[in-house]
Amino acid sequence: MTKMRLQLATAIATMLFVSLALLGSRHALASGDDSAAIKHVVDGFTADFNRHDSHALSVWFTDDADFINVQQAVSQGRKNIEEHFVPLFSGRLKNAHRTVSVKSIRFITPDVASANVDYELTGAINVNGTADPMRKGLYDWVLVKQNGKWLISVLHESELGTAAPAK
Repeated sequence: MTKMRLQLATAIATMLFVSLALLGSRHALASGDDSAAIKHVVDGFTADFNRHDSHALSVWFTDDADFINVQQAVSQGRKNIEEHFVPLFSGRLKNAHRTVSVKSIRFITPDVASANVDYELTGAINVNGTADPMRKGLYDWVLVKQNGKWLISVLHESELGTAAPAK
């Protein structure tokens, strides 16, 4: 009986090891193509932001997405996200330009990923109507793959302040 249990345990362990290895290789292969697709979303979002096109920008989001801006105001849903940007693109952000750099992409599942994107914003106008200095910030994104296409599910925008001196 003991020999049979040992053989059964060995067989189960081997099956688990092979299954995990196959799952890992499938995930690694998918994430290369998916990483490029996510970078395409970042580039498209940025291009539409720089064109000040609120409708085109909103298409990069899921229907039920959340956008949280630097003031922590939340816009929920693609339509509300579009409406959030309309007055900004005709006002404070009408001459704004963002440059971005993808810092990391992490796949939580094959259809859910997080991305960290650094940005610099120039050309913004403050509430007094004068030019804002260049601002640096961070986008934290959660993206989901729907019908084979990556879309933004959550975009949290943070502004990076000046770092305190090291002690």
